[in-house]
Amino acid sequence: MKASMMAATMAVAAALAGCSTGGGNMFASRDTAVEYIRVFDIKTDAAGPAVTRAASEGISRNINNATLATPVPETAEVQDQPGRFKLADPAGAPPGTIPARGPSCEGASWTAKAAPDVRGGQDMNIVACLFPYKGGYHLDMYAAFTKQEGGWLAWPRRAYGYVLGTPDKYAEKTMLDIVRTIRETTNAQVALVEAKPDVAGTPWLEPSGVAPRTSQTSKP
Repeated sequence: MKASMMAATMAVAAALAGCSTGGGNMFASRDTAVEYIRVFDIKTDAAGPAVTRAASEGISRNINNATLATPVPETAEVQDQPGRFKLADPAGAPPGTIPARGPSCEGASWTAKAAPDVRGGQDMNIVACLFPYKGGYHLDMYAAFTKQEGGWLAWPRRAYGYVLGTPDKYAEKTMLDIVRTIRETTNAQVALVEAKPDVAGTPWLEPSGVAPRTSQTSKP
């Protein structure tokens, strides 16, 4: 009996070894770099401090240790066009990875930066910048992290993510809750300006706290 079990075990091991040669190991996991960009246009009659308070409340729904700032503007004159965050230069980062430093928020009236520890996502970095202009505000948001895909744990990882959530959903919900809270608190009109990857539907019009739909990048 023991001999037959050992023979079966050796046969399985040999088969797996055969699968791992030639074209690569089909059972090996891989690290995937993920980036999210969300830019919203916000129009509201609320005063600036009310908008920044709402933004701070929004990010605190998911992150309680974000670094928040309300920089003093260089001039009291409001710009005709909204500013935009500047993404870090990826030239210094290894191929297939994300620059360690997130985007800069020069000219923003409110900024939030955080590096939350999220299960399933490594080195997550979230940055949000609020840029006032004569027509309202632009809220620029960025999230980046690395996650494992494929390998032996692909299906357990998928089942775990289905029950407890994925780093993709966490990043998406964190960004959505900022703009949702601004909309709800200041009675603002909100429109999506830019999204990477694409957004399904209009989740920013849903109540704060609602989980986002599965992103196109959400894979085991």
